[in-house]
Amino acid sequence: MANEFTPILRRRIHEVHKILPTPTILRKYPLRIWSSSMILVRHAEREGGPNPPLSQAGQARANLLCHMLQDENLSAVFVTNTNRSRQTGQPTANGQGLPLTQYDATDGPALASTIRLHHPGGKVLVVAHSNTVDDIAGAFGVPGLQELAESQFDRMFILSRNWCGTRLTRLRYGNSTP
Repeated sequence: MANEFTPILRRRIHEVHKILPTPTILRKYPLRIWSSSMILVRHAEREGGPNPPLSQAGQARANLLCHMLQDENLSAVFVTNTNRSRQTGQPTANGQGLPLTQYDATDGPALASTIRLHHPGGKVLVVAHSNTVDDIAGAFGVPGLQELAESQFDRMFILSRNWCGTRLTRLRYGNSTP
């Protein structure tokens, strides 16, 4: 039964439920409430030698990665200081209009901290190496991921983090590798 106070009560009920985090809460708990997604891949197939470039198969895989991620709104593409890593991430970065962001492959916690602080709520691509994928995933709260074999180039890991934890999705893309 409606009466003259119904509009006032409705307005107050709606106002009560619009509680936003205060600046103090946002400042005090930024690393606890961040939400982010990371697409983690190993660099594509490479040629031989020191600091080798991508092979033709690797270039095809890098272009496929770009095509797969074209509808994602990435906020960054992280690569190491190697030709194979840069060449894997470059097509995606170009397609998204982003620069490549270099990170230290041996410091997963620093990479995790950088992504948490500078890309909260965003999606990033990280191009890693066979022996660093597991360390990076561990820094994001996903322990137990196995180190990749030297022949595995088709693995893709999507780590989605929110206030209640991290979820891991394992995928494969491109030509199958053992």
